[in-house]
Amino acid sequence: MRKHGRISHRIRRFLRYNRKQITVSAVIVLLVVSVASVWLWKMHRENSRHVTAGNSVDMSSGYRNVTYKGKKYQYNNLITTVLYAGIDSQGKVEKTGYTNAPRADSISVVVLDKKKKKMTIIAISRDTMTEVRRYSLSGRDRGTHETHLGYAFAYGEGGKVSCENLRDAVSQLLGGIPINEYVVTNQDSMPYINDLVGGVTVKVPNDDLVKNYPRLTKGAVVKLDDSNIRDYLHYRDTTVDFSNDGRVERQRSYVDAYVVKAKEQVRDNPEGTWNKLEDMGDYLLTSVTKNKYLNLINIFRQMEFSDDNFYRPKGENVVGDGHDEFYIDREDLQANLIDIFYEEI
Repeated sequence: MRKHGRISHRIRRFLRYNRKQITVSAVIVLLVVSVASVWLWKMHRENSRHVTAGNSVDMSSGYRNVTYKGKKYQYNNLITTVLYAGIDSQGKVEKTGYTNAPRADSISVVVLDKKKKKMTIIAISRDTMTEVRRYSLSGRDRGTHETHLGYAFAYGEGGKVSCENLRDAVSQLLGGIPINEYVVTNQDSMPYINDLVGGVTVKVPNDDLVKNYPRLTKGAVVKLDDSNIRDYLHYRDTTVDFSNDGRVERQRSYVDAYVVKAKEQVRDNPEGTWNKLEDMGDYLLTSVTKNKYLNLINIFRQMEFSDDNFYRPKGENVVGDGHDEFYIDREDLQANLIDIFYEEI
């Protein structure tokens, strides 16, 4: 009970001067973490599409004006984009030194279209092979090379450079489309995110966690708390083939319940969440400033989204050396980027 009363002077000062920044970060987290979990489910249900040279599309000529299938398109300037990444680390999010930062596990782009009053989520596999900027141990720019997208965060210093490196890599992957803001959280943010909506009650879909949590049997209705939220969302037995299937089932059961409560929180009292975030500042990084706060809140309140507003690029999965590799189908990507970001002229 006394934990919140012993917050360090540094955190108190951070909260005092960045109260609104933290609040909007929480709102973004409420939305993005939820839909990212949905995408883990959708990724598992969709088949990969083979990529050939014939359907590859060059998007390197710029993003503002593009020609696609003989038609001209212009970028919709009434769009705001927010990158969300969940990184594979625990403890405080802090600088680790170049090339020693954790890898980004979950990567999504939230697209807020004020003209259409529509929110779209682009979920991108961390194993996507793309151009990523590398740095030396001293922070010297070593140029780009093709590797897994998730390493874009790892190649930085664990702070702002890592966030911006991942943001730039995602932007280039999407043909140069700008990513306005970013929010990055780690595994230890999970209890705080759960608490933002007062906890979530789920119907357990499988028996994966029974050994350690006897209450979490298949079919049981359980309210998740600090004692089990991490394992419920993250644990899988790596010695069992396809154990990720069970984890994805649990994540979907969580997001189904979470989204309902998150919508109420955002629409009814978005600023009321900040009191629950006194400790969360150690587990997130964000570029959202106070000046962006009111604008973003107004945009969020106008947005509508449904299962039809999720997009995962198609492509080909390949077994690589050490890690799986995913190669995006550029034609599929181009067609969807046109639909999401552009208007015909």
